Amino acid sequence: MKKVAVLIYDKFCIFEFGVALEMLAMAGKPITIFAKNLEPIRSEEGLMAVAEKTIDELNINEYDSLLLTGAADLREAVEDENILAFIKRFDRSDIIIAAISIAPLFLMKLGMLDGKRFMIGSNKEDLFEEGFTLEDMKLMVGWDDNLKDPVPEGYIQDGNIITSVSYGFTRWAIAFGRALKLDVYPKSFGLDI
Repeated sequence: MKKVAVLIYDKFCIFEFGVALEMLAMAGKPITIFAKNLEPIRSEEGLMAVAEKTIDELNINEYDSLLLTGAADLREAVEDENILAFIKRFDRSDIIIAAISIAPLFLMKLGMLDGKRFMIGSNKEDLFEEGFTLEDMKLMVGWDDNLKDPVPEGYIQDGNIITSVSYGFTRWAIAFGRALKLDVYPKSFGLDI
């Protein structure tokens, strides 16, 4: 069985992908936690974590998916060329990518969201300073956009990429499990979908 690659980095957010990780465990789907190195990393909640493998140890043929959580501060990770190169290796139509909160910023920077609808835990005006244009964001549903006119499903799936804002984490996780063709149990997570 192919595995899920999970990327962690400084100040990564646990709650945003906690349901996804539990759902994968319930389904017996193996995961590998990756990071730039094997030094302890502090989550935004204050827990310390150590990856199993470095990003340089990726054998892409062992994986059918990538799971990306948000972070209290993504700047260092999103500007790291090695982390970006790791993520870009998953840019294949046969690989499912689930990115939540601010993590779709990685995919935007790599051009992986070009022509795709997506959600992100940021507003357009905040992304101008990162060099993105209105054209880059024409299919984007940002934080305030979703508050004003919520995406009914709580996530957007466009092709092989599933995105959401932080508070959509449960529905996003279930969508990820379904895209992987896993048995998922929404009622276990308080959903009746």
